[in-house]
Amino acid sequence: MSPIFNIKNIVVSNNKAITAEEIISLSGITIEENLFKIRLGQVQKNIKENAYIENVQIKRKLPSELQIIVEERTPTYMLEFVNSFVYINNQGYMLEVSENKLEVPIIIGYETSLEEIKAGSRLCKNDLYKLETVLSIMETANSYEIGNYITKISIADKNNYTLILEEEKKTVYLGDASNINTRIMYLKEIIELEKGIESEVFINGDINEDDVYTREKV
Repeated sequence: MSPIFNIKNIVVSNNKAITAEEIISLSGITIEENLFKIRLGQVQKNIKENAYIENVQIKRKLPSELQIIVEERTPTYMLEFVNSFVYINNQGYMLEVSENKLEVPIIIGYETSLEEIKAGSRLCKNDLYKLETVLSIMETANSYEIGNYITKISIADKNNYTLILEEEKKTVYLGDASNINTRIMYLKEIIELEKGIESEVFINGDINEDDVYTREKV
């Protein structure tokens, strides 16, 4: 084949967490390879070995440029793991194990085995089921502008999801998180009325005022 189609330039776009250099290295492509000898499917597979990469598009731009367009997964929660943190996204994919703590809620009480805690793995079936409830809790909390208060979420008991609001010094018991809009509405009212008071908040019964109460810690 004519050397006019040999790769002179590799352009990576849409990447944030992973550097262009890392992506090019994963691709296995080198400068001066012929554009038409590259197996695009294999290149996509190579790049997706990195857990942050969800989708990849490879485009040839004649005569000598290869374009790599990636779609990355975004860490939205963390797991506590030994002395480090495991970043996960909304689909329960584990993206990275790191000592650095992100400003995202920590999920505790998970069932996924320690052997499965590694980049590229996914939460176990039971945890994925509970993650759907976590997403609903956080979406509703954000709509009431209190999501940023939630630092930890315990999924140990699917019948009693527990929120920890460290800045507000509150532990909140949400029951099975049914009727979540009403539960979060009550929680916002309690936060506003008992600002900074260390307490336990019980919203895990039936959703009426008599079943919602707080117990101040002493």
